[in-house]
Amino acid sequence: MHTSGTSTYTCGLKIGGLSFETACSISNLYGAASALFLHLQLEKPSGEPKSDRKAEKVLIWGASSSFGAYATQLAAEAGYTVVGVASARNAELVQSFGAAHFVDRESPGNLQELVALGPFKAVLAAADTAQDQGVIAAMLAAHGGGSFLSTMGLRPDVTLPPGVSGHFAQFIDDYLDPENKEFTKWLWWQYLENSLQSEKLKLLPVRVVGGLSQVQAAWDLLKQGKVSGQRLVIVPNLE
Repeated sequence: MHTSGTSTYTCGLKIGGLSFETACSISNLYGAASALFLHLQLEKPSGEPKSDRKAEKVLIWGASSSFGAYATQLAAEAGYTVVGVASARNAELVQSFGAAHFVDRESPGNLQELVALGPFKAVLAAADTAQDQGVIAAMLAAHGGGSFLSTMGLRPDVTLPPGVSGHFAQFIDDYLDPENKEFTKWLWWQYLENSLQSEKLKLLPVRVVGGLSQVQAAWDLLKQGKVSGQRLVIVPNLE
């Protein structure tokens, strides 16, 4: 049962007994679900992976990011064969999320590896750079063309080859669209609750940076590229 009321007098159910810090790690799951099932039009998980989907491959670039981690799990749970791309130090983490194949994003031969593993039914760039988008585009071109969805949008200095396109979507808007009412109910009231209560969903590791006074320090870590395979968390009442 789901109810609402004035927050002063309302108690919230802590699904699965998750702590605030741990719950913060799933904040990007809504976007990953929207990207895969609404924009890339993949089939949703149904409880039992469909064996006939194993032949269909999904590429998740940035699979160790918070967005990519949940996209990897969702696609794998739906029965697709997932190829995850991330830094080599996060290979085991990405494979633990359900990726059947791992490709090092920094390897000089990553393009050749991806071409050999493809073609792909869907390509999602959960975290990328202009250089990454160049590799994705070249891989798609090698398979005759195609498109990819990027959480960052097409980088301004990236020129795509003929037959290849990249696009961006504002995922939060999907949950405000009445046409997606059933999808919204499925994600929040069925999939998410069941996955957390059963502990089937593997949560991204978190790192508590501190209270509100540490916001700048956390931001600096992100800008310096010192965060990988984990989610930074600020706990407002820690100080």
